[in-house]
Amino acid sequence: MNEDIRLHGIERVRPATAQDAIPAVEVVRQSIIVLCAADHRNDRATLDRWLAIKRPELLESWIAEPENFCVVAESEGVVKGIGLLHGSGKVRLLYISPGYQHRGLGRGIHSALEGHARSLGLPKLRLESTLLARKFYEALGYIPAGAEKSRCGVLRVYPYEKPLQPNSSAYASAFGGA
Repeated sequence: MNEDIRLHGIERVRPATAQDAIPAVEVVRQSIIVLCAADHRNDRATLDRWLAIKRPELLESWIAEPENFCVVAESEGVVKGIGLLHGSGKVRLLYISPGYQHRGLGRGIHSALEGHARSLGLPKLRLESTLLARKFYEALGYIPAGAEKSRCGVLRVYPYEKPLQPNSSAYASAFGGA
């Protein structure tokens, strides 16, 4: 990703850097605590397990890992979203700050991840969705890919995948080259 994607005048998606780890982890943590309440049902043990690995030093190592492609979404220069794609095609993170949903940040992040996957020639994207995010992913073209699974206590996740069309120029047109 050579350039960033402008969403609206004050919002953009750009490659993540090590300096983004602290604000990005705060986005993840707040998104889980506030937006995913229907998923964790305010069960303290589930929430504690889900948040346990959401630490800046771990995210910084994920950003630095060559197999990962990580972007952040900014609004007015402040990190308000994060997405991370592993080279295998698994979307490992896609979180937006509370109050910033429905502004295009999630779609912008996903577009960057999908474009990168296409540039790698990956045949599909895979992820595990929360209950909250299922409609979002389905609107992006994801289809169910298995039975729900239990995670971290009361949390349930839903496997999804999205086939990618070969020879797409979406990434090239979005970022000015493959």
